[in-house]
Amino acid sequence: MSTPEPEPAGRTTAAPFLAAAAVVAVVAIVVAVLSLTRSPEDNVSENQRVGTVVAEYVEAAGQNDGDRLASLQCAGITNAPLRDAESVDLDTIDEVRVNGDAAEVDVTVTLDGSEQTLTWNAVRQDGAWKICSS
Repeated sequence: MSTPEPEPAGRTTAAPFLAAAAVVAVVAIVVAVLSLTRSPEDNVSENQRVGTVVAEYVEAAGQNDGDRLASLQCAGITNAPLRDAESVDLDTIDEVRVNGDAAEVDVTVTLDGSEQTLTWNAVRQDGAWKICSS
């Protein structure tokens, strides 16, 4: 009679590797589904939203587009940034600090040929960011 040979010690199976691969596949599928079903708007930070309003505001000021400027300003604003500018270009948005529904933005612009760094205030009104004062 022959006796079966014992299995070699330390023999591993592929089961742990297959399980890890399955977990990675499930995570990848979940991430793909979420990225396809979420609106691109959901991926934009509040800092980016404020920065976009600042860029639009400067562009409207440079084009002397009063209606567009008014739509980007807080209601009843009395100290509107760039209100008297003849020529303005946005150089950089240096820093955006959001605190709830209020934000401060450090902006560098070339205003009538002179580079200036300004701090603007913005407020979220009716779900949209508005420039409120300089």
